[in-house]
Amino acid sequence: MNVTNRFFLSTAVGMCVSTLWAVNPSPKIKVTKPEKPNVILIMADDLGYAGLSCFGGKGIATPELDCLAQHGVKFTNFYANSTVCSPTRVALLSGRYQQRVGLDHIYFHCEKDVGFDPKTNPSLPVIMKEAGYKTGVFGKWHLGSGTDYQPMAHGFDEFTGFLDGNIDFVSKHNTESEVDWFVHNKPSNQKGYVTTLLNNAVVDFIEKEHKNPFFIYMPEAAVHCPMQGPDDIPLRTDDFYTYTVQGQLPKEEYMRRYSEMVSSMDKGVGRIMKVLRKYDLEENTLIIFTSDNGGERTGMKYGKVNGDHRGHKSTMYEGGLKVPAIFYWKGKFTGGLLNNQVALSMDILPTILDLVGIEYKGTDPFDGKSLASSLLENKPIGERDLFWMHTERLVMRRGDMKLIRQNKGVEFYNLAIDKLEQNNLAEKEEYKELVEEMIAASDKWQRETATGFPAQREIGVRVKTPWPCKRDLESFNKGKKYEWINGKAVIR
Repeated sequence: MNVTNRFFLSTAVGMCVSTLWAVNPSPKIKVTKPEKPNVILIMADDLGYAGLSCFGGKGIATPELDCLAQHGVKFTNFYANSTVCSPTRVALLSGRYQQRVGLDHIYFHCEKDVGFDPKTNPSLPVIMKEAGYKTGVFGKWHLGSGTDYQPMAHGFDEFTGFLDGNIDFVSKHNTESEVDWFVHNKPSNQKGYVTTLLNNAVVDFIEKEHKNPFFIYMPEAAVHCPMQGPDDIPLRTDDFYTYTVQGQLPKEEYMRRYSEMVSSMDKGVGRIMKVLRKYDLEENTLIIFTSDNGGERTGMKYGKVNGDHRGHKSTMYEGGLKVPAIFYWKGKFTGGLLNNQVALSMDILPTILDLVGIEYKGTDPFDGKSLASSLLENKPIGERDLFWMHTERLVMRRGDMKLIRQNKGVEFYNLAIDKLEQNNLAEKEEYKELVEEMIAASDKWQRETATGFPAQREIGVRVKTPWPCKRDLESFNKGKKYEWINGKAVIR
């Protein structure tokens, strides 16, 4: 069965307009190419399915990523492992369901004794490092703030970015209003716009390591709140803090900021491609782009950033879980293909190892499945039951049938004919046996997979997750407030 179809983005979203995709008139620097293929893994933050123009985004210009899609493989049924940040990142770097490490929500920055432990779990950067790769992470970590869980503990040679779940794009203040910024593995007061600094750091790393095989993990800060373009004011300072301001922004201002954030990320991809071509490394480099979960509520309201899907970040509907995904490897993948196979974040690790020829020597089996044969030979991945769990809510998918257990109830949808998840079939007599079968299967999955707190959850019964890092913001802000007045952002 042919699982992919050729597509022509020249019709759908316009030709590749970036000059970087034209024939490069400047001479390439002749270097000895590393024997092993390079890998660049880019994960956007809170970028919904339609967050790029090549995935149907409106008013969003992403020419560099559009060209990767046009010349690579574009997955139309790719899902994040969770509807929020940390769990998807654990699945991405471990190749396993995040519940196996006892995680079903996020890691809190103020708690130093919990995190994704490379000593007891498979870790992609550790595997790449042991295989002889130079390794660098550039961006948001959010896998634990304690020293046992930080990037250096995972075998990264280079870390530029931040540890918490989000920071001010200008001041670098995190959710605890601390400057949370590292350059070359050390705390820094580096000035500049976060996305631009990350782009610079990746290019510098390639310049430095181009003679060696390298693995780059780039977990972008964009487009997570606080919403800030390159020229916007800081929203978190030494004497003022706000988590986000998107609810106070008019539609035009929100979309202006959103578009600038995405554009800055896209320009970084262009710069990466330019330096790869400078050293004649493009044909020796696998590039993967995706997102950690669906777009948030305001983006869905103002810009339909999740496309024609129900829900948004933190919900278990398609809008919260379905994300864009692009795989590019010049000369290896047939360009211009749409792949409609269902795949998840946890599939990326086994896929990378398969494609670059690294043997996994660990004892913990992956839950993810290699997509290599689908990418290289156009073969189907094969049917499998898939599961998502966030706090007390659990989703199971079998083929096109999707079961959602939440709010002490059950929802059941046929995604083949009901993409918007509007027709709940749970009470239909003809589906009763299948619903019961999938409930039993999802219970079994939780028993066999979840550890720690996720194993103790009663599915469908909501228990409010405590926020241990709370502070007295009224005293901290001393009466100051953020306001949007006469078309301007004001803190007074």
